[in-house]
Amino acid sequence: MSLIRFGIDKTQFFDTHYQNQWWLKRQALSENCLSWKHIDHALYAMENTNTQIKLFKDGPVDPGRYTEPYWELGEQRTRIVKDVLYRYLTDGATLVLNKLQLYLPEINDYCMDVAQFVGEKTNANAYAAFGGDGSFGKHWDTHDVFALQLIGRKRWLIYQPTLELPLPHQTSLNHKAECPSEPVLDTVLEAGDMLYIPRGWWHEALPIEGDETFHIAIGTFPPKLLDYLLWLCGKKLPDLVESRGSFNPYLNTTDLIESFTPILQSALAEPENLNNFYSAVTEQQRVKSRFNIGSLSPTGISDNTALLRNKIRINSFLPISNDQKTLLANGFKINLDAESADFLAGISSADNLQANKNAKQLSDKESQLLKILSTLDLIELF
Repeated sequence: MSLIRFGIDKTQFFDTHYQNQWWLKRQALSENCLSWKHIDHALYAMENTNTQIKLFKDGPVDPGRYTEPYWELGEQRTRIVKDVLYRYLTDGATLVLNKLQLYLPEINDYCMDVAQFVGEKTNANAYAAFGGDGSFGKHWDTHDVFALQLIGRKRWLIYQPTLELPLPHQTSLNHKAECPSEPVLDTVLEAGDMLYIPRGWWHEALPIEGDETFHIAIGTFPPKLLDYLLWLCGKKLPDLVESRGSFNPYLNTTDLIESFTPILQSALAEPENLNNFYSAVTEQQRVKSRFNIGSLSPTGISDNTALLRNKIRINSFLPISNDQKTLLANGFKINLDAESADFLAGISSADNLQANKNAKQLSDKESQLLKILSTLDLIELF
């Protein structure tokens, strides 16, 4: 199932936009049930005000101005002083909630939609304001961003990049003067709109006076070529005697490098190495999902009809193909026969299981497969 209507197929997105060109999709959400009450629930659950809850007004606000320490049951904790927080927001501050997908499953749903669209790990930071001048000014991000407007409106300005494909340490902090003067896009996002911004593209998000605004910036985090090189250095290259040659000022290291270059090139392009690298990355991936303790109850999900009413998602960032032999997600790996692979591929591409099965009853095998996969946290039922 998918809550986001991307309105573009993956081939077109990767050929035209991925890390190359911004992209705007109006009314991308099939449904948007998020309200300020959800943000209230997240603030109630979040405690780390030094890293996850931040205020910005003319730069970052010292947490000591809107929080206070206290002792409870023998440990020191920190609480937000509500009237101070509200006053800051009324005066035009922006509230930033980092990694919000860890606290709101509704936000994690949007993250997983993006993750499965691009095949990459995601993270969501949220921004709430009731006016003001925004939080960060003109800047670039070192990861791609899908900005999803959920409440109210916000103005976005996008500028051409001046540093192509920056890495995490290559921030825009000391390059503000390099931002182009004229934007290539100046638009207002309404609730339900989504804007894709490739890493390195300058941008600025501005609240609109008199309007409320809440949006999430879903960042995507693919492995880089540098990660592949480091993996090869640790896992494969030590097996090659040519890579174990010594560097010494009295030796001709130029010949050593020249003789090793084609060997390294061959190792980089070796399909088996690439597949093993992707497998190693996938094995490390973990997906946060809802708990379903109620299913353990005698009154929990116990029949095929009840399973059909659930929305179902594969807990993996990578799509499942009909000819897939194994499923690897959340640290578990299981073998699939052709029938199971075809069934799961249908689930991952359909809006929900009901549509995929045309409201037909699940077979005993399909029902049992879903229950086992849910228990192992390979799929999410909600």
